[in-house]
Amino acid sequence: MPPITLTLITVVRNGAATLEQTLASVARHSCPGVEFLVIDGASTDGTVDLLARHPETVTAWHSEPDAGIYDAMNKGVRKAQGRWILFIGCDDELAADLSGVLPLLQDQRTLYYGNAYWRHSRRTYDGPFSPTKLARANICHQAILYPRVALLKHPFNLRYRYQADWEVNMRCLSDPEFHFQYIPLTLATYNDATGNSSLNRDLALEADYPALLWRHFPAPVAFWYSTLALGGRLLRRLHLRP
Repeated sequence: MPPITLTLITVVRNGAATLEQTLASVARHSCPGVEFLVIDGASTDGTVDLLARHPETVTAWHSEPDAGIYDAMNKGVRKAQGRWILFIGCDDELAADLSGVLPLLQDQRTLYYGNAYWRHSRRTYDGPFSPTKLARANICHQAILYPRVALLKHPFNLRYRYQADWEVNMRCLSDPEFHFQYIPLTLATYNDATGNSSLNRDLALEADYPALLWRHFPAPVAFWYSTLALGGRLLRRLHLRP
């Protein structure tokens, strides 16, 4: 058996209606050196039975109550064996052939990220991110290959119910131990009609947003976007970002 390079993680609760298409996409695009973990939040709708029927695709699954999506994601990171982590939602699909992705993963201090195709909007999101761009919009987390060491150092903060991944990316941006590198590949198809961050405002992140800017971004960027946020213009749009 080759060593595990990449761990795919799906977190789910009562997602039986859509999870099968996610499993099928992983089965199509996976390759040696990849494991697939599913962290289930004590589903009652047949999700667990579905997982049990796919041992050829799902490396391991765990079902127990949790404190929400990001608590489950943190659990998955702790259980992962891969050096990199890619999160795939329970109604999203893996889009990239991973046999072509694994050779790109060379530096364990690099967050490699690509694009996600937004199914409902019918657009590809969203190319390279500068610090200025990351200050106003997040990288779609289905398109980021995180070094596991980065997520162990910077676990998802459960204060942020819907956009904790954005706050993690801010922390990684300002951490000199890590850097971001864009790869021009579409890694996943994201269901932007049902994604939590598309449908819900993260009020805690909105409240903390100016302070996060000053903590993690260059001063000119922090000044500009915190001024907009305090004026109320940017806050009205935050919940529309991935």
